[in-house]
Amino acid sequence: MRPYSRFNGGYHYILTVIDVLSKYAWAVPLKGKGGSETADAIAEIIRDSGRCPSNLQTDMGKEFYNTDVQRLVRKHDINHYSTLLATVYSAIKIAGPAKFKAGDSVRVSKYKTIFEKGYTPNWTTEVFKIVKVQHTNPVTYLLEDYRGKSVAGAFYEYELHRVTYPDVYLVEKVLRRRGDEVYVKWLGFDESHNSWIHKDNVI
Repeated sequence: MRPYSRFNGGYHYILTVIDVLSKYAWAVPLKGKGGSETADAIAEIIRDSGRCPSNLQTDMGKEFYNTDVQRLVRKHDINHYSTLLATVYSAIKIAGPAKFKAGDSVRVSKYKTIFEKGYTPNWTTEVFKIVKVQHTNPVTYLLEDYRGKSVAGAFYEYELHRVTYPDVYLVEKVLRRRGDEVYVKWLGFDESHNSWIHKDNVI
């Protein structure tokens, strides 16, 4: 629909939902694929149709794996899982065991589509926690930041790097000194996290 958006009120996409048992189908036009707009469209279908699915199968697009849609899924106790086959001709592959588990601390690849070996240039300084392992094929993970805020989207294993010492933080700069204390800026964090620490804690 994108080439014709100027003729139909700026709508770029159509969210299509099919009930495979009853063969009922619904279509909702979308101007974008953001989390809130996708969640609102799904909620509209549930509300207007009076039907709420027990299982919801989607592809692994991030429009479905975001905070808004996942909140809606949990609210209605829907089992959400992703498409197993990329195409109807794909060979069936059994997913291997998950590399990480809920509670693990990880860094995220700075390159969402390119995976390169390395450490400092390729991984975020900020440490995240895995809150849910999704047994899709391949396995994906939901994360939250150090404040406990959910991170939008799901992540593949190759996009994550296990943190051995999650409680060790890097000092970017010492800003002031006061007796045995130093006022520091933490690497990868904004100025609101600047803090006083004992000088012996700086290695």
